[in-house]
Amino acid sequence: MANWPWGFESPLSHSHADVTDRADSVSQTTTNLQISVEEPAAWSRKLVITVPTGRVRSERQKVAQQISKQARIRGFRKGKVPPAQLEARFGAEIDRQTQQKVIDAAFREAVKVKALEPISAPRVGNVSYDREAELTFEVAFDIRPEIALSRIGGFRLTRPEVSVGDEEVDAQLNVLRRQQALWRPVERKPAVGDSVEVTVTPLEGEGGKSESRPYNFVLGERRAIPDVEAAIQTLDPESSGEFTVTFPEDFDDEEQRGESRRLRIELKQVLEQELPPLDDEFARSLGDFEDLAALREAVSQDLQRHKESEVEAGLDHQVIEQIIEANYFEVPESMIERYVDVLVGPPPEDADPDLVARARDQARPAAEWGIKRTLVIQRVAEDQDLEATKEEVQERLQELAKRIGKQVGEIRARMAKSGELRELEQRITEQKVFKYLREQSEISTGGS
Repeated sequence: MANWPWGFESPLSHSHADVTDRADSVSQTTTNLQISVEEPAAWSRKLVITVPTGRVRSERQKVAQQISKQARIRGFRKGKVPPAQLEARFGAEIDRQTQQKVIDAAFREAVKVKALEPISAPRVGNVSYDREAELTFEVAFDIRPEIALSRIGGFRLTRPEVSVGDEEVDAQLNVLRRQQALWRPVERKPAVGDSVEVTVTPLEGEGGKSESRPYNFVLGERRAIPDVEAAIQTLDPESSGEFTVTFPEDFDDEEQRGESRRLRIELKQVLEQELPPLDDEFARSLGDFEDLAALREAVSQDLQRHKESEVEAGLDHQVIEQIIEANYFEVPESMIERYVDVLVGPPPEDADPDLVARARDQARPAAEWGIKRTLVIQRVAEDQDLEATKEEVQERLQELAKRIGKQVGEIRARMAKSGELRELEQRITEQKVFKYLREQSEISTGGS
């Protein structure tokens, strides 16, 4: 079965509501199509559709009339081309457009009549067309899976105990110090943690073209391959040298793995990071903190809240994971591919096809799990009547309006336009679903 072969808009570029609305405009009476439905899999459908001769003939006449209005044939005025000459010159194009329009309209109508919700681009094939006969075709597509959950509770969940140690607070304070650090030039060989300004020139032998390129980066942050970083650390500021470097075996570009290159590296400047002292003055510079002890307490509380948030997310992950294991179901390949598109993003025009394929393969398990998670949440929300209510959404909007000092109506309009209102509804629904699911299982505390 071939892919959608005509150059017109796929019905799946619209929402299901839009598809059905447009189908209403096709036929306001009982359909006169012959439609048979096959189920190759639980989440896929194949329709065999027969369009009666009268509809095909009527559509072809409309197409011919439209083309006649625009046709230009020597010896005839525009819109006055006789039917015989029109057929001789444009018959094939009339047939092409007729098939396109008839199939498009029939597909939309059949989807509405059979109450189906396609989620993938339709694949049309086995088209049988004759100007004075019925038109028959097949169209296959995926539908949104309807999953049944026989077990959603009785699981054992573990909530790890969390605590924050002094070393974690110290590490976070050092992050804050680095964010406030100053960089000053030094006259010595660079070391890990220093920022360097270098110029690198490939040496390709006599007659070869070498293009110098400047770089600025911090040594030790893996911005350059190890051999290049090691070479830089042998140089003094405003000096240069020639080095043979070898690309590591785990280098991103497979073609360069293990290869050696000859480079000239010129070290322009070395900058050393000067951290501010960790004292009361530093604490006060970061905000409304009386002294360093107050800053440490605030950092500790932030770390504690972050860990607790991760624990709660972990509980949600545990319960979904166990529901998926207890209720086997598959998801359409088309849904996985679309999710992978989101996770991986569009590749650069010059991207290596093998690297792109590998990235997509690596993203597939996460994509499939993410889809199953969404389907489980939707099923539980529908079965237990846990969808976000208008009142709950309004309450959240009022809280947000109070917090940022805006009118509720203004916030609602902005969020509706950006899609954030729908995201808010989904968050509320998820929170209600996970609260319900936790109540159905046993949660023990322990571990870390």
